[in-house]
Amino acid sequence: MNQWGANMKVNISHKEKTHGLVFKKTLHGVALQVNFSAEELAIIHERKLSRVVLLERDVPADVDKESHSNRGLVRKIATAAVNGIDANHFDLTFGKLIRGKDEYFFNTPIEAKSYAEELKTDTLPLAKAYLEGDKTTGESDSFEL
Repeated sequence: MNQWGANMKVNISHKEKTHGLVFKKTLHGVALQVNFSAEELAIIHERKLSRVVLLERDVPADVDKESHSNRGLVRKIATAAVNGIDANHFDLTFGKLIRGKDEYFFNTPIEAKSYAEELKTDTLPLAKAYLEGDKTTGESDSFEL
């Protein structure tokens, strides 16, 4: 049994891609795939956790920040309709992980490695704990002060 228990299966891989038409540069990405168990998916759907932010992220290196922020309302609505309500921002959410592989790109390999390490040591263990904690409601308690 691994550190995630028997339920959540996580795959993290590194990839590179070329970006730009004239001045091409190599970007370094991290692809994250999480396969949730049926129980974990039920918790996410029942408790409406798909929009819970697991990790706040800025605009990735393969997206033009200015173009993204200047998109019109129609384009934002279309993006949400096709890719989900949380597709208009770059934060990592349960919803993005349910939809499939999440890829996020950086300018340097060290940034990608640091991000992958943060996913392994902080973000994903907290996500698992969040789901475990949301399995049941709290218990009643009586006490005197």
